This record gives sequence, structure tokens and C-alpha cells, in this order.
Amino acid sequence: MYQTQDIKTMIFEYHWRKNVLLKQGYEYDSNSTAQYGVESVMPKAQGSVGDKVLNIVVGNSKIERMYYKHVEVVNFIDIYEQYIDNDKNFNILQLLKDNVSKKEIREIFDIGQTNLDSRIDDIIRVLYQHQDSDQYNHYNQ
Repeated sequence: MYQTQDIKTMIFEYHWRKNVLLKQGYEYDSNSTAQYGVESVMPKAQGSVGDKVLNIVVGNSKIERMYYKHVEVVNFIDIYEQYIDNDKNFNILQLLKDNVSKKEIREIFDIGQTNLDSRIDDIIRVLYQHQDSDQYNHYNQ
């Protein structure tokens, strides 16, 4: 279970963690052929690409742990964002996920710093509470 400060950090790290996962997913999924440079003259692999899951599992364990943490953060935010009832708060979270600065968000919504901070705290509270209730429901089934 995450604490409120952990959740706040996760919200502000969401953007770069998702970008890393998207980039890595593209690299694992890529089956392109080099057209220029040294790679173009190297021998080409014969046969099929192989199992994508196996390629991930065979990788370096430190990298695997790092990517697992990225997936964990992104999934947590994506799963629990559905519980945010206030439309403005939900849109603020989406902008934070897209790495929009707090200053830009304040300008978009025409709100002050205190109001924005209060709304971010509300978002964190909702995520925290629903995480807690889901844990309770999971253990009592």
C-alpha cells in the first residue's frame, strides 16, 4: 500500500515512466532493418523474431526491476483515476500525466496556486482511499 507522499511522487513521475515504457516496448517490438551505417552491413538474423515475453524475461535483472517499477506506477495511476468524481480534478490529473506544468494548469483553469494544490491533494486522497478499500476487498474475498 502506498502512502500519500508516494502517490504524489507517482503522479509527477507518471509522464517520464510511461515514455520509458513506450520506448522500450517499441524496441522490443521493432523488427526493422537498418538502412544506413554499420548496422546495414552486419549479417541479418535468420528466422523469426521469437517470443516477445521471452525477450523481456531474458534481459538484465536490474533493468527488469526498473521496468517493473515503471509499469507498477503507470498501472496504479491508470487503475485508480477512475474514482475521481470531480471533472476538474480528473482533467488536472490528465494534464499532470501529460507533464503539463502547474503554472500552465493554473492558467488553463484560471485558478490560484492554493486552489491547485488543494485539488492535487484531493486527487491524492481519492487514490489513497480507493487503494485502501481495494486492498480490504481483495483480502476479504
